[in-house]
Order: sequence, then C-alpha cells, then structure tokens
Amino acid sequence: MARAQHGGDGWETVMLGILLMLSAAAAPAHEPAPRCTPSRLAACRNTNQLIGAPAFRIAVRRFIGKRKASYLYKDGDVARQQFDVLGGPPDEPKRIGELYRFTACRAQSCGEKGAAVLDPEGRIVALAILYSPCATADMRDCSRRDDLIVFMRERDRLQRVEVVANLRAWAVEQAAESYTMAGQPKVRFGGMTVIDPTAR
Repeated sequence: MARAQHGGDGWETVMLGILLMLSAAAAPAHEPAPRCTPSRLAACRNTNQLIGAPAFRIAVRRFIGKRKASYLYKDGDVARQQFDVLGGPPDEPKRIGELYRFTACRAQSCGEKGAAVLDPEGRIVALAILYSPCATADMRDCSRRDDLIVFMRERDRLQRVEVVANLRAWAVEQAAESYTMAGQPKVRFGGMTVIDPTAR
C-alpha cells in the first residue's frame, strides 16, 4: 500500500515536470524592446523618446553649458529653450550620412522648432533652435521671419559643412511650411548663426 502511494507521487511529479516544460516551450519568447537612449539611437522611433532619456538631457546641459539668450523668451536658459523645442510634437529621425538628426516642435507653438544631431555613439554633434526673433527685440513684422541658431563645436570641422548645410535646408523648408493667417505674407527664413558652445 505504501509502495503504491510512493509510485503515484513519483508519476505525478514526472507529469507535472512534463506539463511545465511543454507550457514553457509553447510560450513565445518575449524579449523586451530595447529602450531609446543616446547609446541606442536605432531604438529611438521619434524625438520624444530621445528627449525622455535622462542621459540625453544631461548631455544637452553639458553641451550648451549655462549659456543664456533670448530665443523663445528673454534672457532664458538656452538648454531649457532647447528642451522646449524638442519636447513637443516629434518627427522620426533622419540620417545625415552616419549621423542621426532628431527634430520636433514646441508644444502649443509649433512654429518654433528644434533639432539635435548625434553621432552613432550617441554624442551630440549639433543642437539647433528655429524661432521668430520677437523675443529678442521689438521688431516690426518679426513673426513673419524665422531665424536659426546652431550650436556646434569648431573642432568638429569634418562634419561641420555637411551638418550646417543640412540644418539650414531643414530650417528653410520648415519656415516655408509655417502656418500663416489668410491674406498674411508667408514666413520667410531670415538667416542662420552658428555658435561654438565652448566659446564663452
């Protein structure tokens, strides 16, 4: 009687093991999708995912430093203004050769736009803000013109020509597509300034 019970327990254990193995084999292998980070740019489907990565925000602050300027608002922290223009409706990343260009526009003010260019290792090559100069000065018809500010280190000379030309073409295209009221002149591209963020 005791032997029969022992044999029954062993059979149940074997059956339970077989059932667990079968259920594990039947379950689909579910690997989590890689998270978007500066070191994994291929996993970034849009600019919002990139700006949501803490490592990218830290890198922007390091790249820009404590610089202040009047692009979106008077005497504002430039890194904060860069976050503003990259934090709204996003675009899919584009390539500039081996580099990645991420663009977006400012939430509830999509005429103001931003761009970030990163190398394949996730290092920032350039940052840009497309804005109307109304915050800078009391200028007549300032809202009908968009200016581009590009932050790029002078030492990155090999990439500078291609990156700056790409950002300028992007800015001209964005200005041309800007919404204007019926009967108002179209927004035009005013010009571009390139600043080395390491120069103080």
